[in-house]
Amino acid sequence: MDFRSMFNAGVVGIRRGERRLEGQLGQIPLRVGDCLLLAVGTDFRQHRNLDRNFHLLSGSFTRPRLKPWQSAGALAGFGAVIASASLGVVPLFHGLLVLLAGLLATRILTVDELRRRFPFSLWLIIGSALAMAQALEQSGAAALLATGMQHAFSGYGIYAAFAGCYLLTLLLTETVTNNAAAALAFPVAWSTAQAFGADPLPFVMAVAYGASACFLIPFGYQTHLMVYSSGRYRIRDFLKIGLPVSLAYSAGVLLLTPLVFPF
Repeated sequence: MDFRSMFNAGVVGIRRGERRLEGQLGQIPLRVGDCLLLAVGTDFRQHRNLDRNFHLLSGSFTRPRLKPWQSAGALAGFGAVIASASLGVVPLFHGLLVLLAGLLATRILTVDELRRRFPFSLWLIIGSALAMAQALEQSGAAALLATGMQHAFSGYGIYAAFAGCYLLTLLLTETVTNNAAAALAFPVAWSTAQAFGADPLPFVMAVAYGASACFLIPFGYQTHLMVYSSGRYRIRDFLKIGLPVSLAYSAGVLLLTPLVFPF
């Protein structure tokens, strides 16, 4: 887990309960409640990710705070970016990139802190999924799927196609992230609506609701993964609690969406 570079500290001892663990410490899987004896660098206390990962048992600890001018500058920059995007002066993404460069230039944010806090793996997953969605759209695979859904549900009507788009998105969001599920299912839902000659809005809403319906498997959403390991849950725990929620949620979506957004 790149412990040394992430925290500028090395583990020199591990105690689990009343027992001191021996052997190659780098090969011992950590568990919740393990007590670590650390040899730390001079800037260990300046790391802003400490309170998310440790309960410090010895030594004083105060979370590093920004100076007043730094706080004011960061808030003013963020407000300027939001205002510029709202007025159409600068796109939000470009404005945030400029703000990030300004925070790095003024040392309000450091490269090390950015490296520790930025969810690179999450962005890699979402970016890959968006690229797959674009490939589906440009290659014609999305239209092919939509045509297949039209043929599959042609004998059951447009409502069955609507339900199929929702269930497809639900299946995707349980296996990939919600952003990726929406990106993959959106072109299919849009093409399906056009194939039936219907208003695409209820199909779009089916994708939006389906992408938020990750209740069964812990791998589809970030907060599930946050509690999955620390709470020592198992997949069957998610299935036991999430299945009734998923069924009730899906019934509400399939019944109410066509009423609020008619075909």
